[in-house]
Amino acid sequence: MAFTTTSPLNTSATNDDPRPRFGIGHMSFPATNVDELVDFYTTIGMRLVVNMGRAAILELRGGTHLILQESSQANGTLDVIVDDIDETRDLLEAAGADPGSIRRGNPHDSFVATDPQGNTLMVHSNHAIGPV
Repeated sequence: MAFTTTSPLNTSATNDDPRPRFGIGHMSFPATNVDELVDFYTTIGMRLVVNMGRAAILELRGGTHLILQESSQANGTLDVIVDDIDETRDLLEAAGADPGSIRRGNPHDSFVATDPQGNTLMVHSNHAIGPV
């Protein structure tokens, strides 16, 4: 059975707001050394909200919070978008990450990097289709 509708679905909080209704509020991410990852992620452009020692909160574009939590091993994957993928790859390399080569494609260009504790960063060029 096919889904049909006679009017557009209300995907935003109000009819005057073109943004999608949902955003990601918080994501947890493992850190074997919270202070080391706070230094790394603030160096590459995330905003520190608070560092509580065993956990820290960093802010990304759009208000998403990345919660670094003390862990016995780093095994996280973070998938992010950026406006300038070439500049970001250079920045990550200079900050001590281990970025791979950029794969050019559709709908975006991308590369994979590893942060100083072994977590995986999947970096993609921005391909948003409207205000976010």
